[in-house]
Amino acid sequence: MTMKISKLIACLRAAQEKHGDLPVYTFDSDIKAVDVAACRDGIQRTTDGVPDEEPNELVISFVPCN
Repeated sequence: MTMKISKLIACLRAAQEKHGDLPVYTFDSDIKAVDVAACRDGIQRTTDGVPDEEPNELVISFVPCN
């Protein structure tokens, strides 16, 4: 089953409670930012910045530091 937002947040909160508010990294880089795109089946369609369809998932991209 695919992970939902609530499960991701719960995992991060549990880690924060156990270890404190530590920096977060991907396996190969520091994280500069996180991009979250609301998509419909993996595709984000918009017209003038307004979604064309009701999203059914989020796609998260970790932007690495330079």
